Amino acid sequence: MSPVYLLWGMLIGLVMAAHIGPVNIICIRRALTKGPKNGFVVGTGAAFADGLFGALAAFGLAGLTTFIEEFNVWFQVIGGIALIVIALKLWFNHPHIDDIRDTYKDRIKAAIGTFLLTMSNPLTVLGFVAIFVSMGLGEMGNNYFNASFISLGIFIGSCLWWAIISNVSAKIGKGITDKGLEKINKISAVIIMLFGLSAFIKNLSFLL
Repeated sequence: MSPVYLLWGMLIGLVMAAHIGPVNIICIRRALTKGPKNGFVVGTGAAFADGLFGALAAFGLAGLTTFIEEFNVWFQVIGGIALIVIALKLWFNHPHIDDIRDTYKDRIKAAIGTFLLTMSNPLTVLGFVAIFVSMGLGEMGNNYFNASFISLGIFIGSCLWWAIISNVSAKIGKGITDKGLEKINKISAVIIMLFGLSAFIKNLSFLL
């Protein structure tokens, strides 16, 4: 039965990654400007975080709920500030196609960034718990093989989404000009800024 949990995990990972959020915007922008490999590697940062959150839920660590809810506000505020900083850098950046370099170091650095951004919302664990319960998988933590398979599946499913979105975005971005590149930066900056302000303002009242 364990391999079936791998398939369930892949489906859950794909669905969880597909919702439009700041990481999706960052991944799409990088795929448009630096190619599908860059977008995919950047997306895997979020995939690792999803896999970790999924594992916490799958292995029955939902008992961390109280801790997560207590400190979630701080995580959200820090994540919101990080998004605002990213948005401002994008807005004031004036890139040129000839200046773009898709390097290994750049990919890893950006992947670490998306991992940390995804980790800034630990309530995702509770989302996985809710999905597991609704699918009748709430007791899988009693079987470490099943929990391991579904955790691995979540990571694979999330990676699958980043592969799809990166390749589609890269094809759309072929032949992009400097003007188009700047427009992508501006649009990305506005969207990411809205996410950042939303996370910051929504949780600021809890800190005051």
